[in-house]
Amino acid sequence: MPEISDEAVLRKVPDDVPKRGLFAEPVVVAGISVGEVEELDGGEVRVSFKPLVKDADGKRCSNVAVEARITGPHRAGQDTAVTNVTGRAEFRMRGPHGSYRLEILDVAAGGLDWDDEASVTEHTLDA
Repeated sequence: MPEISDEAVLRKVPDDVPKRGLFAEPVVVAGISVGEVEELDGGEVRVSFKPLVKDADGKRCSNVAVEARITGPHRAGQDTAVTNVTGRAEFRMRGPHGSYRLEILDVAAGGLDWDDEASVTEHTLDA
């Protein structure tokens, strides 16, 4: 079996790569939509939260990291998702019926100025 060089190994790239000039700053989370609650086997559900990131001119921001905490009836987790071409990231959790909450912790990880006070930073869903 051939040896794999360090250059061929995938690595997570931090989102502090400068994005200044691509988007008008500060960026905001303009809203958080929820996907349809999926009913799964065993009485569980899957919920999804989709925060929308826009710049100061109202342009949707793609390829921007969003860090969030998602909490469900039996557990909580923290993760980072990257916005797609429509400016939306997606956070999902599965578990029993109950209350699920998403809290936005950071946007762009320092690569852009984020106005957390002008942003929608949390959303709760009963599933």
